[in-house]
Amino acid sequence: MSDQMDKMGSTQEIGTERTAREKRAAKKKERAAKKASGTGKKHRKAWIAAIAAVAVIGVGLYVRVSSSKVLPSVLCQAAAVGDVEETLSASGKVGSAETQTYCAPVGTIVQALHVKEGDAVHKGDVLVTFDTEDLELTKKKADLDAEASEGSYQSALQQSNENQNKYSDASIGLDELKQMKEDQEQYVQGLKYELEDDKNAKRKDLNEWDKKLMQEQNYQNRKLSEQQAYGGDTESISEVIDNINSQRADVANQLSMIDSDEKILQKQRMIDAEQKKLEDMQEEIQKRESKKDSSENGILNGYDKKSKEASVESARLNADQAASDLEKAQEGIIADFDGIISGIKTAAGSRVEKGSELFTIQSSSAVQVTVELSKYDLEKVKEGQSATVTGVSYSGTVSRINRVAQNNAQNTPVVYADVMIENPDGNIFLGIEGKAEILTGSAEGVVLVPYEAVNTDKEGDFCYLVKDGVIVRQNVVTGISSDMDVEIKEGISEGDTVVISSDMDLMEGLQVNPVMQ
Repeated sequence: MSDQMDKMGSTQEIGTERTAREKRAAKKKERAAKKASGTGKKHRKAWIAAIAAVAVIGVGLYVRVSSSKVLPSVLCQAAAVGDVEETLSASGKVGSAETQTYCAPVGTIVQALHVKEGDAVHKGDVLVTFDTEDLELTKKKADLDAEASEGSYQSALQQSNENQNKYSDASIGLDELKQMKEDQEQYVQGLKYELEDDKNAKRKDLNEWDKKLMQEQNYQNRKLSEQQAYGGDTESISEVIDNINSQRADVANQLSMIDSDEKILQKQRMIDAEQKKLEDMQEEIQKRESKKDSSENGILNGYDKKSKEASVESARLNADQAASDLEKAQEGIIADFDGIISGIKTAAGSRVEKGSELFTIQSSSAVQVTVELSKYDLEKVKEGQSATVTGVSYSGTVSRINRVAQNNAQNTPVVYADVMIENPDGNIFLGIEGKAEILTGSAEGVVLVPYEAVNTDKEGDFCYLVKDGVIVRQNVVTGISSDMDVEIKEGISEGDTVVISSDMDLMEGLQVNPVMQ
């Protein structure tokens, strides 16, 4: 178990050392490249180094001549207090931070295209004009359709209101009238029953009287037969019988003429009058119900009204859309900001569909350099840091760091960051390569040593010092660094003699001849 722990610790140390060496190697490689093209301070350093080298040779010769023991010479420099700025160089492409793709606002014909690929335009410039003839006809037709739909709706609404009034008129008192009719029917029926009762009573009386007359007639006939049998007086009896026959004939006549009886006729006339009232009521009810039914069919219900209102609204929206399309076509395409034209996908005389892409404007006032950052760079670069874009000097700020790594052209995972240029001008060309110097840190009044003085191994960073002519290894804690100097947070004080160059491998305890730069 302990062996495994030792192996893991050893592996971690090797990984740490390798990472530090990789960083140091990358930094030195970058510094070497800068020195190759160097200006200013870099040339001054090279010039001083050349003088120092001559001095080392001279001192070495002097030592060889004047002493039997020759000490190796090392180039040294005293640690000093000063200010330092750490920058990171990153390459990428110049691009626009603000782009807008313009699409056809309507489907029509492009009358004129006033720009070409790569043209610089200004806010408010008219870039495209459209043929509006078809759109004018479409608007006119849509206006007429909307007007017709509105007229049809108003007409239907007016008719509906009229029918509603008719329906209301027909309905007012209709239920009461129906009740009166029912009452009248019962009244007339009652009168008919009374009339029939009167007739039946009259018949009954006449039939009873006829029955009595018939009984009397039978009696007189028997009496007459007896008188005839015995030779009695028959004349008076015959007269009685004749009188009875006359009365029975009168009764029969009255029975046949019951309907002509004055009282019966009077009651029948009353019934006829009331029946006429009933018929008038029935006729009025039929008229009202017919009027009610016919008017009800012409009344708009809620669903019909909503449907017609929807049709009117749809026609109105079509008219509004046609007016809006015509207005947009008449305005054409106008630049919303200063920029460069790219990606043109149409031409004068061509028909475009609504929403189809026409071209893109890349802003020339919101310009950025999108640079590549390695995994080591991410430790130092933060959003909001200031930067300088090389070429014509432009100030900038790290505005965004992409949180997802992508493979670059060399298939290496990198993270892209945007450096917004604060003072773009007409000398900037979009799409070209750009380089940004990002200020990743700064410190004032700190101990500094030359970059060459710092070494790294598995134990960490260290420097070789010369104390009393003897090489001493000094472990250090470094801070930020520029191309020339490294901040020393721990391990070295101002004035310490630091070895910056030697032609031999150094080790602790080695006596040397320090040559101060």
